[in-house]
Amino acid sequence: MKMKKQSIAMLVLLVMVLTAVIPVTSAIAEQTGTVVGGWLILRGSPSFNGVILASYPSGTVVTITGQTGSWYSVRTPNGLTGYMNSAYLRVTGGGGGGGGGSIPAGTTAYVTSANGLNVRLRSGPGKGYSIIAAYAPGTVCTVLTSGQNWSRIQIGSTTGYMMSRFLTTNPAPQPQPQPQPQPGLEYKVWVTSANGKGVNLRSGPSKAYPSIGFYSVGTEGWMVTAGHTWSYIRIGNRYGYMMSQFLTTTEPPVNPDPPIVGAAYVVSANGRNVNLRAAPTTAGKIIKAFRVGTRLNIITRGRDWYFIQIGGYYGYMMRQFIYDNGSPATLTDLSF
Repeated sequence: MKMKKQSIAMLVLLVMVLTAVIPVTSAIAEQTGTVVGGWLILRGSPSFNGVILASYPSGTVVTITGQTGSWYSVRTPNGLTGYMNSAYLRVTGGGGGGGGGSIPAGTTAYVTSANGLNVRLRSGPGKGYSIIAAYAPGTVCTVLTSGQNWSRIQIGSTTGYMMSRFLTTNPAPQPQPQPQPQPGLEYKVWVTSANGKGVNLRSGPSKAYPSIGFYSVGTEGWMVTAGHTWSYIRIGNRYGYMMSQFLTTTEPPVNPDPPIVGAAYVVSANGRNVNLRAAPTTAGKIIKAFRVGTRLNIITRGRDWYFIQIGGYYGYMMRQFIYDNGSPATLTDLSF
């Protein structure tokens, strides 16, 4: 009798352990999904580490039987069952909820971000994929494939992947009528910030309005209408709103470095490769290391770090490792 009780206890314990390690797959109304974006791998478990069972080309239609996080449990046309990543399935049928994201496929959406900075569109569903472009909040797009973490979208004629949390169905507020410039009454101001980072120029006097430019500290502008919180200014031929705390009438010190003739290149005293990082700090994730002599484009200059482009890569590189001609950085809507 004692042995029987021990056996039952061991069986219960085994069931509890197995329950703890087996991923929970939620059942959903039966739907179909079409493979998009190339060949899609069918795995034995809902993970990129799952055993590869088979792979299927774009256009293959599978039956979706459940969902585990960003993975669908599916049944393929040749009868195999397993898991496929939702970012590569265009979903139709019963649930109608797209690929697991909050915005269904086929919906018109808008780019959004809590801090007002532009959002990157990438060539694949992950931060390791190359940057195609960056778009300001309020940019209109079409959701092609909805995913829990990443969605495949189209902006104009460009398609790529954007994190689903940066997409919304609520459009940005419409820009309000702008104050009329008064030639002769404008006065010179400069962009400033305590942390040395650049500042957004917006289409309206609120962080809810889309960014129409991003300017580094020391950029020269003209004050059109000064306000307590927001001011209407002109930088070059572009008019917009910038928070008054980031504007000063005190001219910053002139950069004592003499102009350097030639294009911009990677340099280093010891001849070693130089890291391009995801943030302006040596603790930032390394995107890639580039050899001395690599050509680059400077997007925004900072005191210690430059935001640059090398081929399809965007990121930060320390100023000391960049040889350039000293010309002003190209004004662009790309943000960090």
